[in-house]
Amino acid sequence: MRLISTLRPVLLVLVLALISMPISAQDDVNDDAEAEHAPADPFNRGTPRRSADGFIAAADAGDFDRAAEYLDLRNLRGTAQELTGFQLARRLDVIVERATWREVEDLVDHPDGRRNDGLPDYRDSIGVVLDDDRDREFQLYMQKVPRGDGVFIWKVSNATVSLIPELYDAYGYAESVEKLRRKLPNVSFLGYELFKWVISLAAAAVVYAIIFLIALAIRRALGDPAKPSHRKIFRFLILPVGIWAIVLTLNGFAIELGRGDTARAISQASPVPVIVTVWLLITGVNLLRDIYKNRLLEQDRGGAAILLHPATNAVKLVIAIGAGLFYLDKLGISITTVLAGLGVGGIAVALALQRPMEDVFGAISLYTQQPVRVGDFCRIGNETGTIEEIGLRTTRIRTLANTVISVPNARLASEPIDNISARRKILYRPVLRLKYDTTPEQIQHILDGIRELLGSHKRVLQDNFRSRFKEIADDALLVEVYAYIDTTNWAEYLGISEELNLKLLEIVAETGTTLALPAQTLYVEQGASAGLAVP
Repeated sequence: MRLISTLRPVLLVLVLALISMPISAQDDVNDDAEAEHAPADPFNRGTPRRSADGFIAAADAGDFDRAAEYLDLRNLRGTAQELTGFQLARRLDVIVERATWREVEDLVDHPDGRRNDGLPDYRDSIGVVLDDDRDREFQLYMQKVPRGDGVFIWKVSNATVSLIPELYDAYGYAESVEKLRRKLPNVSFLGYELFKWVISLAAAAVVYAIIFLIALAIRRALGDPAKPSHRKIFRFLILPVGIWAIVLTLNGFAIELGRGDTARAISQASPVPVIVTVWLLITGVNLLRDIYKNRLLEQDRGGAAILLHPATNAVKLVIAIGAGLFYLDKLGISITTVLAGLGVGGIAVALALQRPMEDVFGAISLYTQQPVRVGDFCRIGNETGTIEEIGLRTTRIRTLANTVISVPNARLASEPIDNISARRKILYRPVLRLKYDTTPEQIQHILDGIRELLGSHKRVLQDNFRSRFKEIADDALLVEVYAYIDTTNWAEYLGISEELNLKLLEIVAETGTTLALPAQTLYVEQGASAGLAVP
């Protein structure tokens, strides 16, 4: 079901492509009009194209006696004279399937053949076959010949038929394959002969056995076979990798042994290789995701592990869409229109998802840079609280009032974040406001007492504390205390700071002075020369 849901975008692309295909039957009408004067023939050999199609259809069906009717067997040369029409037709079928073609001509469906091609009116080119071993080229022809009753029909020319033994030496099967071919019945399934099925399936079974043994060796090398990740790796090797290797082997042997027109058409239209490849890639992405997720969880990075699911879903979506476009191209459908439509639709979707995508990229920034993690106590703008969840669009914060607020990730990515949980110590910084009548001796006594207090306290870090007479303010003399408390727990800090505050009050009281209250002086003027000062 997961594979089907992943392939839904591919199905949508296929539907759009089929809808956008131009529908035209004009070419077929023209071909019928041109061939309407073709002579009647029981084997439909009135035009070069029909004769070639007839030979291919008979060969695909394994009826080489009928296929021989499409060969001009007159005046043959060389060893071709020693072979029957059945043998020549069968060998020509092998050559057509396995030969290396430099070019293939488009045979016309007209009784007069192709015109203005530089060849005699009675001859049309089929194409050029290369002999790689001897570095030679062979031109193959269709030829217009008399049927015997005064009617002219098209066949494979006798000059081409005479080349069949020589071409078969280059493209024929090995003797072992020929022996198997002669022993098995001459039957075909899906345009593929029985001996080819036997060889291909045997090769696929050997390949799968090798992969299975490799999977067992890897499972043993990894250690504990009961570990979930090891079981997933083993299943990945024996299922998607194994099935993909079978499909690849069958396709490779089909090409090597030669495919007829029917088998080639079925292979062209079959979605099986594409589906198996998509299955392999998607399963591989899931496997990598699970392995990396377990590693992140072991590192206590559960927040980053959450990001793996949408990231892998995006990768799988790209794989599925790419596979759909590849399959359309395989079918011969131009994907230019589809890509243009996807481009226009993509712009509209991008505009509609602009703000959500900003939040998604904000989540990526939070997961990769990790300015905060789940459980951190932080201050973001005017909000202070504990991070409860970092999602794809918003981050949930439990405030000091025990309420939950959701902050868009785009805002978190752009605003300063004060991560209070990240501190390794807490700053203790009270300011004592002494009365104006405090003497310098009293101030010095207070400073000495504070320094002695901070230097003797076990929870005050000794590398950076101070006490200074900072400022003569408008309404008080300011003494600043600056120290770091060796704790990151806020509740513990409150207890230590409470203890220090009480000690500070005792030091001030011992000097015989007190703290100043905030005061303001108001002057009220009456007339031009009189004034009353009210403290």
